[in-house]
Amino acid sequence: MTSYFWGALAIITIGALAALVVYATKAGRNAQSVKTDKAAVADSQAVTTTTEGMAQAQAQGPQSKDQLLERLDAETG
Repeated sequence: MTSYFWGALAIITIGALAALVVYATKAGRNAQSVKTDKAAVADSQAVTTTTEGMAQAQAQGPQSKDQLLERLDAETG
């Protein structure tokens, strides 16, 4: 009877350890996925900011020498 108890306890312990390993592996994969997603978001935001700045500079930038002089006069006066 005692051997059955210890055998069952060993099986339960091995099962619990296996479940912990599976849980830890899944948690690690999820954490890596979140980290990768955050890096992708940061990269996308940097590209978006740069692109917006370039578009704004192109839209508001002077097109000729006369326009540049008018813009400089307007800022100083």
